[in-house]
Amino acid sequence: METPRKGPSGIRPAALRTGTDGYGEPSASGGGVALLQAEPEQPRDFYSTEEWQLACRVAASKGLSKSELLPKFLLHICELSLRGRADEITEQRIGTQIFNRPPDYNPGEDNIVRSYARTMRKRLDDYFDHEGRHERMRIHIPRGGYVPVFEPAHGIGRVDARKLREPMISGFQATQQPAFADLLEVLEVQAVPPLRPAIAAGAVRQVRRPTLASLWVVALIAMIVGALLATAGWLKWTAIKTSHERSAAHAIWSQLFQPNRNMLIVPADSGLGILENLSKHAVTVEQYANGSYLEQMPLPPGIDQGNFDDLGRQRYTSVADLDIAAKLARLPEYIPSRAQIRYPRGVMADDLKESNAILIGSKHTNPWVMLFEKGMNFTLEYTSTVDESYIVNHSPRTGEQKIYRNGARDSSSPTYGVIAYLPSLDASGHVLIIEGLNMAATEAAAEILFNEKMIGPVLQRAKLPDGTLRPFELLVETKSVGATSPGAQIIDTRIHE
Repeated sequence: METPRKGPSGIRPAALRTGTDGYGEPSASGGGVALLQAEPEQPRDFYSTEEWQLACRVAASKGLSKSELLPKFLLHICELSLRGRADEITEQRIGTQIFNRPPDYNPGEDNIVRSYARTMRKRLDDYFDHEGRHERMRIHIPRGGYVPVFEPAHGIGRVDARKLREPMISGFQATQQPAFADLLEVLEVQAVPPLRPAIAAGAVRQVRRPTLASLWVVALIAMIVGALLATAGWLKWTAIKTSHERSAAHAIWSQLFQPNRNMLIVPADSGLGILENLSKHAVTVEQYANGSYLEQMPLPPGIDQGNFDDLGRQRYTSVADLDIAAKLARLPEYIPSRAQIRYPRGVMADDLKESNAILIGSKHTNPWVMLFEKGMNFTLEYTSTVDESYIVNHSPRTGEQKIYRNGARDSSSPTYGVIAYLPSLDASGHVLIIEGLNMAATEAAAEILFNEKMIGPVLQRAKLPDGTLRPFELLVETKSVGATSPGAQIIDTRIHE
């Protein structure tokens, strides 16, 4: 069988599945490498069709190329449609083939395909209104399904019907409700039959007098049973005590990792921080979201264009963030089918509206934090000089400082981090921000979260009668020894009403 040829933009149009490249943009399992699935050989002229070339141009456009999943999504459905297999374009199959959902996942509970489809429709409109305004043909994805339609740019009629099949909606399960069998654990209890009377009516039994040996046996059995009951009682009490302690310390994880809502773990874009330090140019969340920050950032002195472009293209993050992500993945509350590790460059604002999120790093390396700063008391600010960052206390109480700065650059400098547990952008979920003035401060903030004794009292204060948590912020102090944190303490707390 001949290996399928690459399409016009170097994109190989086989069925795509996402894998992992560490901190690339992940799908459900957290990866950004496309694995190609072998398919029967196709006619050689398939890749030269006008429709496929258009799909490749759109996939490589600015609006889609900054996300690895959107181009895969678009090319996948366009390929199936152009191959005459539109009946295979269903939400269930897209979820398993593009977003690595398990074969039996429930689209009614997990809306990742619908979420990306909404974004896809917006990006397609933007492309054909601006970058692709001179295209002779448009791609349209009608609502209610995912089968792409190729239309003349002015919307008069349809393109050659021999190349396309009519859209088909098969297996659409957007309104499917979660099955209670997946949510509840059924316990079967067998009833104990009633005891039969010792002496049946009309029957007389001879009662023997117990011997001394039998009394010792009974006493021994009673002692053993008593010891077992005492041990069971102690174990139960210990389990209840441990459960209470862990429930207080782990309440935040159980509310972030939910079976009916996606979770995004977003580490820092360390390359962005390096570019900002070198160019002395701060990037806004708007510039980062639309990908225009590289064009607006001046070329730093002494840095050639190649190295500058490399910092903008490659995906760098810190060892501290890797460690935090690994610890999160080992939590008992972690739900692999719901959680994704997503590089910040691949995140969209809609993701933070429809998912819970853990944002690691400050706005200097994770600009999405800016979307939540209006509701925060402790915010990180940066100057054009490296290491001159500081934390602002917007409403200082008696005895509190207004500004918290990094200490002198000696062998044991004080530094600061912030933990913020806030509502998501749609107010129906949660976001956790773990940030610091440097790597040591970020590590210190995470250390607090993973320490039950330290975070437990805070969560008890924030706990509502129904068991949920109020939003809260913590100001954390540590000593920066090199780039690591030898210990941390909470020096200020805000519990939001």
